[in-house]
Amino acid sequence: MSVKHQAVLFETVADLLENGFSMQAALRFVVDIHGHDFQVLTPVLQQLAAGESLASALQAYIAVDLYYQLLIAEQHGALTATLIQAGHLMRTRTTQQQQIRRLLQYPILLLVVLFSTVGVVRTMIMPNFAAINPTPATGLTSWQWLLIGVGGVIGSCLLVGAAYLSRLPIRRRYARLARLPLIGPLVKAYCGYYLTMNAGMLLAGGLGLRGICEVSTHFKSQSLLQQQGAWIEHGLLAGQSLPDLIAADRLLPDELILLIGKANPAEQLSQELLYFANVQYQKLVRQLNRLISWIQPTMFLIIAGVILVTYMNILLPMYHSMGEILK
Repeated sequence: MSVKHQAVLFETVADLLENGFSMQAALRFVVDIHGHDFQVLTPVLQQLAAGESLASALQAYIAVDLYYQLLIAEQHGALTATLIQAGHLMRTRTTQQQQIRRLLQYPILLLVVLFSTVGVVRTMIMPNFAAINPTPATGLTSWQWLLIGVGGVIGSCLLVGAAYLSRLPIRRRYARLARLPLIGPLVKAYCGYYLTMNAGMLLAGGLGLRGICEVSTHFKSQSLLQQQGAWIEHGLLAGQSLPDLIAADRLLPDELILLIGKANPAEQLSQELLYFANVQYQKLVRQLNRLISWIQPTMFLIIAGVILVTYMNILLPMYHSMGEILK
């Protein structure tokens, strides 16, 4: 399902559950009321009627990380709160996608006008000057070769980097992305929110650290929770302490060391982790909004660069031709 439809689904179901609806009745309401786009959830209703859990019924329609978050929430009695949080996250993503499209509309329009102008100058004006004042053909200038070379190197690096990251397990992929200057803080904030939220729910369900690691081993191997649990369990078996593991992990916020170091009872620690997960979520939203605010200035800088290159590539030779004509 699209992010927008997931936001509507989770928010509506959470609201109906809080008002006394059963899960099946809440899903039926969503399918009946929200139109054709939600008819794809009809098989979900059939699976719920057959006794399947919500997470299992929605598995084919949502991302694997969200699936395990719902699964853990169902098993440990925090489904409504998790649906509310998931709905807020999806709603935020939808709002930010709309904001990005809105910010890009004007710069993209300027780029279209600019490249159209360049095309008109090259195809209709420059040939006239060349016919009046023919000059011997020359190759590309040094700065043009430099631009082509820099663009080729950057493009090749991006392609190689994307291919390399796509082959990595998800936990190592996130760890690599967390080192990057722009998206690294976003990756760390998201992983801090996601892992802390699920750890808090598992603790609230009565599991200890060993139990959490044991539960995570039963998840699919491509999920972040399974790989994170396996990494922590391997470190503990190797004799490392949990604070040392947190300090060495790029995906976990350092504040967790303070929370775990207080040695509070499991119930209090779970509440603190859940609250801290909400703090990480708010941090993620702020960082995303800050990054979005840089989109339009960056686009205008790109446009300024294109204008400068266009001036050097087209207008300067045209002025030279005009000077030769005036002589």
